[in-house]
Amino acid sequence: MSGFRLLDVVKILVPLLPEIELPDKLMSVDEKVVYTVSSGLVFVMSHLPIYGLVKDAPLKMVDPLFAWRPLFAMEQGTLMELGLLPMLTAAFLWQVAAALKLVKANFMFSHDRELFQSAQKVTSFVLAAVFGASLIALGYFDAVIRGRSGASAWGWYTLIFLQIFGWNVMLTFMVEILDKGYGFGSGLLSYVAFNAATRLVRDVAGVELVSATPGGTPETYGVVTFLVRALLSMDFAEIKKAVTGIFFRSGFPTIGMVLIVLASGLVTIVLQNFRLELPVRSNKARGTANVYPIKMMYTGALPVLFAFTVVANVQIALHFVSIALAPMNPVLAAFVETHGESGAAIGGVSFYLSPPSSWTASLLSPIRAVTYVASIVLLSVWFASLWCEVSGSAPKDIAKQFKDQEIIISGKRDASVSRELAKIIPRSSVTGAALLTAVALVGELVGASGKSVSVVVGVSSAFAILEEFMMDLQQNGGSSQLMNSLGVNK
Repeated sequence: MSGFRLLDVVKILVPLLPEIELPDKLMSVDEKVVYTVSSGLVFVMSHLPIYGLVKDAPLKMVDPLFAWRPLFAMEQGTLMELGLLPMLTAAFLWQVAAALKLVKANFMFSHDRELFQSAQKVTSFVLAAVFGASLIALGYFDAVIRGRSGASAWGWYTLIFLQIFGWNVMLTFMVEILDKGYGFGSGLLSYVAFNAATRLVRDVAGVELVSATPGGTPETYGVVTFLVRALLSMDFAEIKKAVTGIFFRSGFPTIGMVLIVLASGLVTIVLQNFRLELPVRSNKARGTANVYPIKMMYTGALPVLFAFTVVANVQIALHFVSIALAPMNPVLAAFVETHGESGAAIGGVSFYLSPPSSWTASLLSPIRAVTYVASIVLLSVWFASLWCEVSGSAPKDIAKQFKDQEIIISGKRDASVSRELAKIIPRSSVTGAALLTAVALVGELVGASGKSVSVVVGVSSAFAILEEFMMDLQQNGGSSQLMNSLGVNK
């Protein structure tokens, strides 16, 4: 008699859920490029203002989520208010539950895989609804609702909720399109990479005029474009202001921040090239020797993304609890979180899980910095050690592939291949996760405000997408019209 499975509950909802069908044919390289680029453009252009809010609403709102916005593509006062956070949280929740055997699922069967994906989808919808409803119920939008008064506010609340929730549903299906094989790489990681790239370009060369305060003078957003515009004006006062501004502009990217982010990205690129090459030979073709590379970034950026996702969810939950408790028990609410006028945590438990706003803040509150760093590093290392055992690339899985292909490690017996891989792969996973986390945290501790970790995860994700693209190009790129027009196949 088979026991009850949590996945079986999802069966009830599966007929009600829209689903992206798997491709009915092998997708060509050109088609995958079109789908990937098109979905990326839709994602980038989805930062539309929420209808029903006053003009320049983000300038008039508190922002408790400021530090998490760059990583999760969250844009205040827009349809991307929640960004990718609900989907990432749902994905990690179910993946970890499956890895810890809390959920019974046999991924060898397509039926279980479909139920598992549906469970992630439903959880994502529920989280988006909970986050959106919590923001509205706790007064996040109250100060910026257009013409808010008495009973009319409920109509606006409903409209705002439907916009936020509806777009998250659409975004979930966009992610599913890429996940089902229509594009390259994981949908979520692709969007993380798109987000990191566009934010960096905007910080450097953004040409739009933006005000940092309500009623303030609009200034060019990008660091380089701000300086170039001043130089072209030939006004000494403007040039002097720009030279000073690129270092100390409040509410805008600075040259220091851009350099920190670029340095984080460059270090990540360097780390991607570290690998251990195991000498292997085939029993089928005697005398044929080769190498099997094991990357130091064996689990990629997933451990870093997991750690920041967990901490972000905990801090957001503490913020919601603090606001909800404030009218009933101010003392307990202050213990959970004390926040300033901007909405950022300045005390309570939540404060010690929030990233410092600058290097001086790290020095002035060393306990906070240590607690924050320790939480991120421990979560990242734990996930890396777990993921390398359950992701299908565990030592036993690689050893099985070697056995099926009659490959052995030079100088080792067949029976010792699994033990040899078990020594290398877990260490590589944990070391890579720890180093990548350290790179991200260095930027965060000196005030990168989420942009450092965004670029670290984005660059790692871009490498994963590029690897899949190159493999697909080698196998199926001969008939690609796009590659032929670029002269790649000549």
